[in-house]
Amino acid sequence: MMRYKKAIFLTLLCLLSAISSSGEITINARFNPAAIALGDRAQYIVEIIDSSDTSMPKPESVQSLPIPVVRELNLSNGRISNSSQTNYINGEGQFSNTQSLIFDVRINRPGSYTIPEFKFSYKGELQTVESASLSVLERGADAAPTQEEILLLDADLPESMYIGQSYNTTLNLYVESSHSLSGISGYERQADGYAMRELDLNAATESIQMIEDRRYRVLSWPLIVTPIRTGQQPIDFNFTVSVRSPQSRDPFTIRSPFGGGLLDNLVGRSEIFEVNTDSLLIEVKALPKLGQPDSFSGAIGDFNLQVYSDLQSIKVDEPIMLSVEISGRGNFERIQEPPIKKTPEWRSYTPEISFQAKDKLSLEGTKRFDYIFIPRQSGQLELPTISFSFLDPQTGEYTELISPPIKVEVSPNQAVQSSEISAPAEVLVTNKDDDGSLQLTRSLSPEEALLTLAYRQKQPPSYSTSILKSLNYYLGNLLAFITLLLLGLHLRKRRKLNSDPVYALQYAANKEFKKVFSASLKCKDITEFYQLALLSLRLAATRKTGINFRNATGDQIKELITDKTIQEISSEFFSTADAIHFSETSTIGDLKIARDQLQIVLKKL
Repeated sequence: MMRYKKAIFLTLLCLLSAISSSGEITINARFNPAAIALGDRAQYIVEIIDSSDTSMPKPESVQSLPIPVVRELNLSNGRISNSSQTNYINGEGQFSNTQSLIFDVRINRPGSYTIPEFKFSYKGELQTVESASLSVLERGADAAPTQEEILLLDADLPESMYIGQSYNTTLNLYVESSHSLSGISGYERQADGYAMRELDLNAATESIQMIEDRRYRVLSWPLIVTPIRTGQQPIDFNFTVSVRSPQSRDPFTIRSPFGGGLLDNLVGRSEIFEVNTDSLLIEVKALPKLGQPDSFSGAIGDFNLQVYSDLQSIKVDEPIMLSVEISGRGNFERIQEPPIKKTPEWRSYTPEISFQAKDKLSLEGTKRFDYIFIPRQSGQLELPTISFSFLDPQTGEYTELISPPIKVEVSPNQAVQSSEISAPAEVLVTNKDDDGSLQLTRSLSPEEALLTLAYRQKQPPSYSTSILKSLNYYLGNLLAFITLLLLGLHLRKRRKLNSDPVYALQYAANKEFKKVFSASLKCKDITEFYQLALLSLRLAATRKTGINFRNATGDQIKELITDKTIQEISSEFFSTADAIHFSETSTIGDLKIARDQLQIVLKKL
């Protein structure tokens, strides 16, 4: 009986300790800011804070919230932001992870608006979101213009696309001409279902446009958007910009949103704004199965095919080049060399590939494949036909282009045949110069050269008896020195590996990194590539810090990078990897862009 009581006591003690060290979940909701003038922007933010005193909590992904509908209050551009924090107080750790769900608020009338309390399920428990209120005030007669009148951000994107289709567009930032753009301090995008090149903020082109009697300075960045996941895929962009307002002619002019006077109107004032594109859902369609030709390899766009050879007639065992040119507009990166059917008449080799772009984004141009063929037999032969197919995104239909046959006249190769038959003996005619030297009227065969009087055996080279004048002496000493040096370095490394655990960890990580990184560059499967790529990043972080980062998260890798632009690339890379790993549908990943992103992040590690 005492044994059972003791067991029950220990069980209760374990339960109490587990409860005391379990995580805590806190839910906050607010408008930021809580009061605005009509026409200004605000955000509705719901924060889910997971905290624990044992380890960093793992947040549960929240895809949607049952937010009550409030009349005339519109929420749009929903997005998620994650952050984590670790504090140590008196040797005890406090860990927290904050998941913020952010929505842009649009209001058309002044008044007070309240989103009432609501509930949702999180980690198997019903959580309560407290109510939040927003006050919208009338705008003063002399108030500053609204943010929508100062700044606009848009991207012209279609309503539907095919997976793997490359779409060329521009991201446009409009700045009202009476305000000046001081700088762009932040750029974000919500586009997990797409592959895009990193935006170069310094590559913008400028223009002037008139919108509703207002003059705007327009900064435009070229974009190529390629869907990698089917279904409804959201996409939106966000800039954090610094804008300087114009200097007022009257230093006492009312310029605040609510009509307050500002002394800094004397020199103008600089303000920080966040500007977003309207959230857009693009229907990403799977490639049609019906009517898909065998020659289709992923080309989407509008292309032409031209095939030609450099010769019309050749001899057996002489090479001829067959050039295949694919020109037009579309995703040239996905166009592979057309397969060649093997025939007994020809021997072919892997083609040489070249691409000549007609625009900066490489969406328009000509891709050329140069095949080398060598005939095995004589006669009138035909070079193998070339088949190439593509999907027209406008019609949703496949087009297959087949080259016409190219005839080549192949004649026997007399040089090859004569080399197999011994040449008849010829009379050797010689002349003598005035000095008596022998001159030949034709080149001699090796047998004839041995019989001529001009042939003399070479004298053997003389060798010095002094060892100090011998080249072999110095080469031998140099080789011995190099061997001893390498042996010393090897023993030093082994000693350090046995005595220094940090160096041993870095050495092992570096050795494994080389193998994994090389395998990722050769990998052609997008899912396997991201698995190898994430392991490469973690091994690179371990090699750099001497701390085991083999199970590190994307945020932990991000903290090792000081460059903010590279931090964004790293976060996007981990997000894309997670999206592909957990996606239930098949995806077509852009391996070239993913490899470029991997190499960019690795350079900072």
